[in-house]
Amino acid sequence: MNQLIPPFIKPVEAVAGDTDYSSLRAAAMEMITGYSGRRWTDHNEHDPGITTLEALCYALTEQLHFSNLSVSELLQLLREKDALQTDFFQPQDILFNAPVTLLDWKKFLVDQDTVSNAWLTPLTNGNVPPLFLKNNVYNYTAGKSINIQGIYNALLQWAPDKNLGELNGNILSIPRTLNLPNGTQKTYWADLIFSFTWDSTDVEAIAFRSILAITNITLTTGLVPDVAAPGVYFATLKIDLGGPSVTVNVILRINTEMATGLERTNVETEFGNYLKDKTAGPVPVYNKIINQAWTLSLNIRKLLVAHRNLAEDFFQLSAVKIIEIGLQCDLELTPGIEIEPVLAEIFYVVDKFISPVILFETPDPQNLADSFEGPELLHGYLSDRQLLQSPSCCLFLSDILHIMLEGKQQVRNPNIIAIFNLSLQSYINNKIAGNSEENCLRLLEDISWRPRLNIFKSAITVRQRGVMKSFSISDVFNRFNVLKNTPAALPTALPPADTGADAAQIPLIPAYYPVQYELPDCYQLSLQEKTAVNTQMRGYLFFFEQLLANMQSQWQHSMQLLSVANVGTETRFPVNLRQALPFYDSYLKAGYDTALLTDNKENQLRRSLMLDHLLARLGEDFRYYGSWNNLTGAALNTAKYNFLISLPALATARLQAFDYSKVSWNSTNTATVQQKLVHLLHLPDNLSKRRWKNPNNPAGPFSITGGGPFGFTVNNGNPLQVVNSPNNNYAFRYEAEDAATAVIQWGGNIGNYQIQEKAGAYSYVLLNDEQQLIAVSNNVLFVSPAAALAAATALAAYLAAQWLPLEGMHLVEMLLLRPQVYVTGGLQDELLTIPQVNGAIAEGFNEDMYSSQVMAVLPGAGPRFGDPGYQEVAAAVIRKELPAWLQVRVVWLNIFKMFEFEEAYQSWVSTVSNPAATEVNIQSAKKGMVRIVNSIHDMLRLRGEY
Repeated sequence: MNQLIPPFIKPVEAVAGDTDYSSLRAAAMEMITGYSGRRWTDHNEHDPGITTLEALCYALTEQLHFSNLSVSELLQLLREKDALQTDFFQPQDILFNAPVTLLDWKKFLVDQDTVSNAWLTPLTNGNVPPLFLKNNVYNYTAGKSINIQGIYNALLQWAPDKNLGELNGNILSIPRTLNLPNGTQKTYWADLIFSFTWDSTDVEAIAFRSILAITNITLTTGLVPDVAAPGVYFATLKIDLGGPSVTVNVILRINTEMATGLERTNVETEFGNYLKDKTAGPVPVYNKIINQAWTLSLNIRKLLVAHRNLAEDFFQLSAVKIIEIGLQCDLELTPGIEIEPVLAEIFYVVDKFISPVILFETPDPQNLADSFEGPELLHGYLSDRQLLQSPSCCLFLSDILHIMLEGKQQVRNPNIIAIFNLSLQSYINNKIAGNSEENCLRLLEDISWRPRLNIFKSAITVRQRGVMKSFSISDVFNRFNVLKNTPAALPTALPPADTGADAAQIPLIPAYYPVQYELPDCYQLSLQEKTAVNTQMRGYLFFFEQLLANMQSQWQHSMQLLSVANVGTETRFPVNLRQALPFYDSYLKAGYDTALLTDNKENQLRRSLMLDHLLARLGEDFRYYGSWNNLTGAALNTAKYNFLISLPALATARLQAFDYSKVSWNSTNTATVQQKLVHLLHLPDNLSKRRWKNPNNPAGPFSITGGGPFGFTVNNGNPLQVVNSPNNNYAFRYEAEDAATAVIQWGGNIGNYQIQEKAGAYSYVLLNDEQQLIAVSNNVLFVSPAAALAAATALAAYLAAQWLPLEGMHLVEMLLLRPQVYVTGGLQDELLTIPQVNGAIAEGFNEDMYSSQVMAVLPGAGPRFGDPGYQEVAAAVIRKELPAWLQVRVVWLNIFKMFEFEEAYQSWVSTVSNPAATEVNIQSAKKGMVRIVNSIHDMLRLRGEY
């Protein structure tokens, strides 16, 4: 079995003994002895011929040495550092890829300035709406549940906002300062819980997504104490918006201790009034938080859709939920130290431990290739190891104690003498959810619940020499925020890649220096004018000068051949001695310059091999491109080069689909693999646009006749140029449409027409390449063969000029046609129809027509696209380039079906990308797409193509 030879250019190993001076001299001496052994000479240095021989051997040795240098050595010797940036694709330009795996997506999202952490999970808990299969037919009500694959949910944890602070959760920590009867001031801290977050779909949550024009806030119920939890209150707020209103339920927990009933009453009144503050109170603050978080979620959704992969989509973006952690302990500190800084540092390190922050890292120089795996990140490198660390479901008190004692410097803090009675509590919606027991606080085993330290739900008693000391929790909180908002140290940048020795240390390679200038003066070779001596000697040396100059030119240009920036066609770079050494002008005939040139065909062939090599280094095999697309020579090399320089953009986004949220019709907003196939199939453009006109009368000349059986007519308005189907006996409409399309395929070439004679009258018929009858002229008979030929010629010209389709393709992702739930009443999506043979699912299909399914749609006519052999090759190329996990169906459509498809496809992509489109518009456009896809499947079934 013949194995495919990789398209790399293998370096030729030097033959031992052929590249050094001694071996060359010995071989030359052996030849001289053989040719002139009968003439006397002792073959020593005093012999002028031997002197010349040795000079030539030295020159050859030098040229062979340079020719055998490695590529890296030649790069250092020949190319400036600036040139190296354009000679090769840089690692960051060619090695990264768009997000593919769940870990890639996590890196991609964490790299956004607004996201601190993210989790992508496949949607596995059923579809919305539920989709069922019964008797091989989809429905919404009963049967086997179909769980569509390729849909993901994203759980997002926002980074702190520079103005609003924390955007996650539904909790606001709010302070109020009161003047006490004894003349002092006291600050009270409370946590306010709202009943919704930015991803909630309640009426009040949706209202809060926009900045509200609040006219008044009423506390309709007052603060209602929770009898089961002291300090906790329920309240209902009515928010007036100058007409409409929104009602919001909140839970208030006052964390600061209140000693007397009078103090409690005053504090409750103060917080009640604060809740009603329409300008600076917690309601307008939380409104801004929800608005900002919702805006960020819209931006992230756009980002996800813009970078999604083929046959994948995103369903829901969710907010993390916060489970608060309170820290309780007795703390013995060194006497005389300031308490607040110590407590702030304790809270800071405990907070970092409970809610670890993902930090960008410095790549390991020993495994630098790892830093180019996955998507390119704006802020540095994220290792898989860091991101794969699962959050703990238990907080161990021993770990908490350890980090409290060591602090942020990770050395024993001498100011902390002892820690007693350490415990942890968790809170959900201001109520205690759990206490630490057996040295551990157990958390919810749900990734959507993220723990966060709450200073105000913590209770630390501080003593110095056993005496209880007071401190300002507000000061502690401010110091804690300063520590938390201090930017983390940036990862150390790697040194730039080594591109060889300093250019200043590498001597410049001069132009060719003739070997004859090194011969003794007695030969008069240093003189420019002719003498009897140097004229003869230069003639003897011409061959060697040409050989040595060409060798130097070859290795000096070798790196140019390897450069991706090289657009030249020359591959041998011969040296014109008439120009390099002008004294040779009189030696050379007029045809020397022409004879020196490399044959263009040879140059193109060698250039083609070099381009194959450069493409192979990037994982592409383009050797069969010319045979696919009937290209040779310069045209083939131009196509290869255009493909080569496009690879950085194609490689980094190789699996990406089109962005359906943006305009895609008549634009380059297409799947990356579709853009690559433009090169591989030599298509005229990479636009998503109409490839065929409307064939139907009156807009077009084609019409299908009969209601079964069927026929066709092609009528361009000239009665002399009308053709019909040979027999109107096609059982199915698609057969008549295919036959009419064959008229376009063969009718544009006058060589496919024949003139027929019957009873002295003439007509014309159209044949295919197998001499099968395609169409016959209408009932009009011509008086002469010339008249019939003229009519046929005019029809052929019309078909060739007007009706050959523009080559191109469309990729349809079935996942995007999945059913969805609409808010508008009465809307329900139509479903795909599973092609069936004898009541069973057809071969090549399965029960799920939506997941991992892609249809490539192309017009089935034209010099290439109408050729069954080319269709087979092109279909194989398309399947090879699309990801292996996708089920790819390549369909070639007749002119009628192609027009119907492009009508529906244009309407659908234009509608889904229009932000003003209503649900009615979207459902209608999707229905049109589902119907044409079902029609195509039915046609394929009738054709027997599966």
